[in-house]
Amino acid sequence: MCWSYALLSDSPNRISTLGPDGKWPASEVDYTTACAARRANWPAQEHWQRIVVMAGAFHGGLDGTSQFVKNDTFRAVISRAMDFWFSNDFTNDACIDSGGSSSCPCDTPGLWNTNWFSNTILIPELSSATCLLLNNTLTSTQLSNCTHITLRAYGTFTRNPTFLTGANTLDVAKVGIDQALLTSNVSLMTDAYSRVHRELVIQNAIKADGIRADGSFGQHAGILYNGNYGKDYTNDLLNIEVEAAGTEFAANNASQSALSTLFDGDLWMTYRNVLSGRNFWDFAALGRFISFPVIDGQASAGLGMNLSRVHELGEEWGADALINFANTLSQNSSNSANGAKLNGNRMFYANDYMVHRGRNYVTSVKMYSKRTVNTECTNTQNPLGFHLSDGVVHTYLQGNEYEDISAAWDWNLIPGITVDYGATALSCDRTGFTGIEAFVGGASTGRIGVAAMRYSNPFTKAFHFQKAWFFFENDIQHVMVSNISSTTTAPVFSVLDQRLHVGEVSIDSVSLRETGNITRAGAGTLWHGGVGYVFPKSNANTPLHIQVGNKKGNWSAIGTSTQPPPTVDLFAASLEHKDIRQAISYTVFPGIDKDAFHIKSKTIQLRSVQNDGHISAVYDPVSDVVMSVFWDTTGGSTSFTSNSKTAPITVKSSGNVALVFNRRTGDVTVSDPSQSLQQVTIQINTGSSTSNLVFTLPSGGLAGNSITKKI
Repeated sequence: MCWSYALLSDSPNRISTLGPDGKWPASEVDYTTACAARRANWPAQEHWQRIVVMAGAFHGGLDGTSQFVKNDTFRAVISRAMDFWFSNDFTNDACIDSGGSSSCPCDTPGLWNTNWFSNTILIPELSSATCLLLNNTLTSTQLSNCTHITLRAYGTFTRNPTFLTGANTLDVAKVGIDQALLTSNVSLMTDAYSRVHRELVIQNAIKADGIRADGSFGQHAGILYNGNYGKDYTNDLLNIEVEAAGTEFAANNASQSALSTLFDGDLWMTYRNVLSGRNFWDFAALGRFISFPVIDGQASAGLGMNLSRVHELGEEWGADALINFANTLSQNSSNSANGAKLNGNRMFYANDYMVHRGRNYVTSVKMYSKRTVNTECTNTQNPLGFHLSDGVVHTYLQGNEYEDISAAWDWNLIPGITVDYGATALSCDRTGFTGIEAFVGGASTGRIGVAAMRYSNPFTKAFHFQKAWFFFENDIQHVMVSNISSTTTAPVFSVLDQRLHVGEVSIDSVSLRETGNITRAGAGTLWHGGVGYVFPKSNANTPLHIQVGNKKGNWSAIGTSTQPPPTVDLFAASLEHKDIRQAISYTVFPGIDKDAFHIKSKTIQLRSVQNDGHISAVYDPVSDVVMSVFWDTTGGSTSFTSNSKTAPITVKSSGNVALVFNRRTGDVTVSDPSQSLQQVTIQINTGSSTSNLVFTLPSGGLAGNSITKKI
């Protein structure tokens, strides 16, 4: 249980304002119920949030609460508040998950919400925690009411509702464990833990909720959610598995391994805000919770895990992944966003997501395919999020780049996407789309990698492109966009970034002094906020657009937050595709100051090998690595030279794959982003020799994973 010390310190005031009927004033707690109540973050929960903190103070063990410990007068106040809810609890069991329907009409008496979560998880968790803390001081009537609420929630398992998957399964099972503890019911305890451990496994089905083999976490059938539901899932496990360690209820080896897989993936998805000294989840792993500011305490507010508890369970299990997660993120020594101190590249093939981490930065790419979903708008949260998986790129250096800006930013210029601006009206019913294309994924060596996305707009069907992101050593990233088609007149942009504006903006080594909207045709370089961009001359018909200045926003327009409208100083940069038939590319240097960038931009040796609808390929002569995306189902071939004195090197593929070839080591790394091939043959001809490598590609839950062979 996460205690609210703000509530705790205000307990004397809470006591004084509680009415004789056990109800707080409407100015403090909104008791609106049934169909009129807000579905998300039901305000009436504040009633139980206050009670559970008071129960903790009465129980003892919290700092600064000695005056409340075992205080009979204080206990009577708690009873008054509890009894108010119990006497107004709904009696029509259909309301637990069918509120507002014919089986539970809007005029049904009692405290309930049309969102099943409030009735099945939210209130039962708060009330069961309260009852456990009060335990033997409960009256028989109170105990009966406690067990009624928890058993009603746990009983939803018998009906197998579709919402009981992933984190939701553990939430309801935990309610059952609380009930078993309260009533000393061993058989119920056994049943609840068995449900937990049946869920705590690797889920391999497409769009499966829960832990995936790559360490990602899915919820709501196809959405990456390590940072919200995955975090809740983990917190449930930390609470119940630490207590079960060494008992008959302890997790078996398979379940322990599954949780280790999740923590191993989680670490890659974190970044550190060096200004606040706090760890956060990549926004790509938060789904609709991008619609909340930090102050609201939702998933965007921080890591939301007790690292001491993580370490404790890691020690109990001998699980290195948990211990490493806790130890690494507990340190406060990082001066960059890469607080996890991971360096390299990782492809999360089950959820179309790549992360690349350098010494002083974190970059992520979020895509979607016919196996995943772009985003969701639930309970009016995130109505403008249609583009949130269109190849979104976040680059964290200080860790505050994207904090609290989504209420004010342009949702058609989300960082990293290629977009037919405004051609898709943004609204709640324009989310929840499964992708059209299968070819989405990437190849990763663990150090470097390439992500690839074939995109077709799932709503309009009028816009298409192919895009590849190449992540090389030495903090060099390269992006290629090709094969664009559009049947509308909407302008097409590739967004470089949209983030907090900080300090100088430099175009072609000249500081930009104006604010507002600025356009530069034929720009060669751009630098802002520790990230530099180089644009080749082949982009001549692709003007650079810059927007700098204050933007006003409204949190209530994108969700349920009641925070006041913000004004945010934003920086946005994009390239406009004046001729969509022309493929473009650009190179990105993250984590670099302006002077170093200007030197590096003039000495870069990266070469575009091919950039069209068939193949996207880049060669880095410094590391002697070529990366290629073969877009066609029949594969293809591409050639490059390492220098003017050597014969061309030809790389040929029999199928559509992403490939990384390191000439120095002879390693060839391949993946199938379409997750449909069983086998692919790669032929490499160096002029003096020819190597044929046959790759048997992974299937099932491992489909899309990378395989490496040596020539």
